[in-house]
Amino acid sequence: MQTLITMSLLVLLPFASVAAQNSISSCSIGEECISIKTCAPIVEQLTRAKETSDVVKKRSIISQVREKVCGERSQRLICCPQEGNQGSGRQVKIGSFKNIFHDIGGEAYALDSQTILIKGFTYDGEGPDAFFLAGTSGKPSRANGNVVLPYPFEGKHFSYSDRDIPLLLRSFDGEEIVLTLPPGKTVDQLRWISVWCRDYQINFGHVTFPRNLKF
Repeated sequence: MQTLITMSLLVLLPFASVAAQNSISSCSIGEECISIKTCAPIVEQLTRAKETSDVVKKRSIISQVREKVCGERSQRLICCPQEGNQGSGRQVKIGSFKNIFHDIGGEAYALDSQTILIKGFTYDGEGPDAFFLAGTSGKPSRANGNVVLPYPFEGKHFSYSDRDIPLLLRSFDGEEIVLTLPPGKTVDQLRWISVWCRDYQINFGHVTFPRNLKF
C-alpha cells in the first residue's frame, strides 16, 4: 500500500527533460542521494502537496523538492537526510531534548553551520500553536526566542509574529527532523531550541546547546 501511495505522489514531481539539477556530490552534509520512494521526509512533503488545495503552496513544495533531485533523471533520486549512523561522521551532538509537556524527546545534532538534525523526535501533537523556536541567549522564553525554525522547511523563513508558520499539528514517534536556520544565524550562535506553543506562551520541551560547540 505504501508503494502505491508513493508512486501516486511521484506524478506530482515532473522530472525535467534536462539533466538533474544536482549531482550526487552536491548533496549537503548529512544527506545522501537515494530513491525518492525511500525518503520519508520528501514523501511527506509530496503528500502535503497532493493534499493541499492551495495551488501556490503546491507549486512551492514541488519546486523545493525538485531542487533536491540528484543523480541521473531516469533514476528518480533525491538528496535525503541520512538516518541513524549512516552519516558522513561530521554530525556533532548538541544534546538531548528535555520533556516538560507533551512527550517531547529526541537527540539534536549539528550537520553544518545552518542545519540541525533531530534523531528520534517525539511529540504527542496536542499543542494548538506549536513550532520549533530557538534563541541566541538565555533560556526558552518569548523574550529570548528570536529564531523560528519552520518544519517542514519549504524554502521560506518566518518571524515570530507570522501567522503562517508551519505548525506541529500531528504526533511524532521517533522520527528524524531536519531544521534549517535562517540567513545570518549559525548553529554555534544558538543557546537552545524549544518546541514552543505560541498560544499559551509555553515551552513544551527543549535542548540546551553547549557553549563550546565546534564542527
